[in-house]
Amino acid sequence: MRHSLKCCLLKVSPSLRRLIDQRDDLQNRLNEHSSLLEMYSYYVNTTGVVLQYREAHYQIHGAIAPAPALPTSRAWPREDTGLSYREKLIGLLPLSTGVGAEIGPLDIPIISKDESQVLYVDHLTTEGLQKKYTHLTDIVSVDRPMVNDSLAETLCSDAPLDFLLGSQVFEHVPNPIRWLQEAATVLRSGGLLALSLPDRRMTFDFLREETQPADIVAAYLNDATIPDIQRVYDHHSLASFVNMEWATPVSVYPEKVVAGQGSVSPIRATKNHLSFVQRVKDEGEYLDVHCWVFTPPSFLLTMAQLAADGFLQFRCYQFYPTTPSFPDRGNSSFTIILEKVEKDVTPEEMRRSFLSPLGQ
Repeated sequence: MRHSLKCCLLKVSPSLRRLIDQRDDLQNRLNEHSSLLEMYSYYVNTTGVVLQYREAHYQIHGAIAPAPALPTSRAWPREDTGLSYREKLIGLLPLSTGVGAEIGPLDIPIISKDESQVLYVDHLTTEGLQKKYTHLTDIVSVDRPMVNDSLAETLCSDAPLDFLLGSQVFEHVPNPIRWLQEAATVLRSGGLLALSLPDRRMTFDFLREETQPADIVAAYLNDATIPDIQRVYDHHSLASFVNMEWATPVSVYPEKVVAGQGSVSPIRATKNHLSFVQRVKDEGEYLDVHCWVFTPPSFLLTMAQLAADGFLQFRCYQFYPTTPSFPDRGNSSFTIILEKVEKDVTPEEMRRSFLSPLGQ
């Protein structure tokens, strides 16, 4: 009876057949999309950084991260009340009462000599920087040129300091663990180290994978003194014109690449990346690159692991994630203030301080 009725309806209305066919086609498409979504969800849910984030979230908050549980971070323990890039870096430093150093100020120091007893530290003398960076006209006078690439040797006569500051410096350091240990050597107990780092998702590092703790530990145990072949290759082979509209008209915005699902390909910034690799291999040349690549959550997870393994003498004192909507450099950078702790502070306590800013 039903079959007969259906036949009658189709004879009466041929357009009904088209509607049924369209419905069936739509259902097939939905089934395909559902299958693809399941596959993609499985891929995301089993990615290492997502699993590490969920583990850390549960340990700190005592609850499973809410769906979709992608790694996020927040300002902690103080909220971000619309602070500028500069305020995030220096707002908690004892500028008026303490003595400190700014590392790598070049021509844009964050702290002025008028507001604090600050020493300017850089990898070359003032004259050396002027020769190297001929396009810069306002390079500051360097108080302490680096000695043997060592913060400890460079600042030993000034220690103990109350604070250190490095704006967009840490990602260039070939051996971060040693650098942090030397920073701890010249700081007093309770001294602060303020750092800002570029957020991979908002810079020319857009296509690169985030650094893992193993990468940094390997650099330390291998006693790295220059960016190695792997860092140089990774930097130059994938550095792309993303969020660099201030430098070139061929730059694209991150959201354009993502929205294109791969069809929008940012132009690479280096034309012959293997030549740079060869210079490191054959001549041992020091090439300045972004050795390390982070997002705010991946940085916190990495620091937590290094702290747990006993490599650090710092805890997280304040953290500010990237604020893409902000009008200054904070729209592509995140900031962390580290506090030097006494030797009786356990690795577990330090680890938990780096995990605390994770989550919404």
